[in-house]
Amino acid sequence: MSVEIPKAYEPSQVEEKWFSQWINAKAFHANPSTVNEHYSIVIPPPNVTGVLTLGHVLNNTIQDILARRARAEGKEVLWLPGTDHAGIATQSKVEKHLRDSEGQGRRDIGRDSFLERSWEWKEKHGGIIIKQLKKLGCSCDWERERFTMDDDYSKQVQNCFVHFFNSGKIYRGKRMVNWCPSSLTALSDEEVIMKPQQSKLYYMRYEIADREGEFLEIATTRPETLMGDSAVAVNPNDDRYSELIGKKAVRPFPRAEIPIIADEHIDPEFGTGVLKVTPAHDKADFEIGIKNDLEIIDVLNPDGTLNALAGEEFEGIDRFEARELVSEKLDEMGLLIRVEEYENNVGYSERADVPIEPRISMQWFLNYPKVSESTAAVSDREIKFRPERWA
Repeated sequence: MSVEIPKAYEPSQVEEKWFSQWINAKAFHANPSTVNEHYSIVIPPPNVTGVLTLGHVLNNTIQDILARRARAEGKEVLWLPGTDHAGIATQSKVEKHLRDSEGQGRRDIGRDSFLERSWEWKEKHGGIIIKQLKKLGCSCDWERERFTMDDDYSKQVQNCFVHFFNSGKIYRGKRMVNWCPSSLTALSDEEVIMKPQQSKLYYMRYEIADREGEFLEIATTRPETLMGDSAVAVNPNDDRYSELIGKKAVRPFPRAEIPIIADEHIDPEFGTGVLKVTPAHDKADFEIGIKNDLEIIDVLNPDGTLNALAGEEFEGIDRFEARELVSEKLDEMGLLIRVEEYENNVGYSERADVPIEPRISMQWFLNYPKVSESTAAVSDREIKFRPERWA
């Protein structure tokens, strides 16, 4: 009896057949009691917020190659699969689904119902991702599949955290973070999407203290943070302003005298070469503030509205509305010189698609002891970064 061979390769039939045979034969099952050399990979768990991306496919293909090679070398291999709850990223997806399908938000349906919807989302999309990994033929130990909110997993995370804290390897401190005013959470740099945007550059005047009628011209894209200014900075090599270093300028509102300082990071070619320093609302300004022991004045609430430190007339107003109101007040005071169109890159929250805020927040940090060795390896070019600017 002859068997007709398909003219074209039919992956669905061939791959499903062989993968099923591998699973039934426990070909990927790891035996921890074996005497063979152990080889382990913990899969970077994909988020349960959708489907696998091309990046996931590439990453897991590389891991699969490493795992299969190790088995061929006689090693006992554990490639541990799982998915990640993704926290607020999942919350954002569920909220969007609620708005699109039912016209409701999480507060409309209540906490318990929203948690129930979130678990339903996890069961649906987490299952899709696992099926896709299996379709790729990933040789994971599927009997050991994990989810990052499994009870025993969560307990071990807590135990490790307490252990590291008690041993002094974890500490808490105030740092400048990428803050999402919509999700109300800090974001990693990878969760910030830079987008070109047509903005405005506001040119305004700060009076020089004890010099009536003399002003410094300052250019900024963010007049709404003016109330948090604690200094004015110029480049020490800029002859236009060198004689003013050490003197004071007058912040118009709330009215206060603030120092005129020198910092080499100030670009004399940008705007007027004079920078308003707002340590609580800009990463570069924060570093300048720490270096010069400047007052840190946070004028924004977590949701992006202005707080009481911004003054009674601006308290509770959204940051973008406040931008226009502050510029109008400067104009009324005769301190707004002009406004120019300006194209710049603005960081957006990947989760909520709103402009992020650089914000000082209490965060946890790992006190990693071997940074000097790693730094030396990069300096000596034992490790090379591409592109090199990330080194």
